[in-house]
Amino acid sequence: MKEQTAWRACVVGALAVIVIGLITMGQFPTDGAGYDPGLGAPIYAFEMARTQADLIAVFGAIDDPARAGRIAAMDAGNLWDYPFMLAYGLFIALFFVAGAKQSGRKVWLLFGALGVIAAVSDGIENQILLGLTADLENAPYLDLLAYPVWIKFWCLMGGASLFMMAENDSWLWKLLGAIVALAALGVLAGFWSPTHYAVLMGNGLTICWVLQLVYAARRSWATPA
Repeated sequence: MKEQTAWRACVVGALAVIVIGLITMGQFPTDGAGYDPGLGAPIYAFEMARTQADLIAVFGAIDDPARAGRIAAMDAGNLWDYPFMLAYGLFIALFFVAGAKQSGRKVWLLFGALGVIAAVSDGIENQILLGLTADLENAPYLDLLAYPVWIKFWCLMGGASLFMMAENDSWLWKLLGAIVALAALGVLAGFWSPTHYAVLMGNGLTICWVLQLVYAARRSWATPA
């Protein structure tokens, strides 16, 4: 695959992320049953749940009339999350495949593997989440939920900012790479204090991916065949 072709494939992958992501986020419930608003959307509150009380705060008590609707919406979103994770895993992998071709350094292919690891972790996370909504009272494997969530977000943080700053002489792309790095730090803030900063995790990653798309689009147009 030529460099320009690789960047164009990356752009297509990014567009798939956008389309499937919009559909996926539209499925999730828009309200919870009293969790801390600093957690952001209900899906983030669910991913950060660590106790039975956290689950009740997302979905409501067993006699809450809105509970069944929240569970159904959460399951719908998590089912759509499967094609979404495939799309973003491919997008990240293609970004670094193209980056390796641009730079001539195969080390960037290792960063592409982060997208695959993130998608696999997301799949494991989804299995746990779907198991929890099926049995909120017993909360199966709730104690394991943190591990795939952490692995997923850690993997999604890495690489693009380093590539954009290291492999470009232009101050503009170095600046945009620095912005990507700052946006990715939202993941660290979310883990440090979920009730205050979990909302930054999704927003930060969105900024990262948008700037990666801009970079890929620019390279696909500028690189000679």
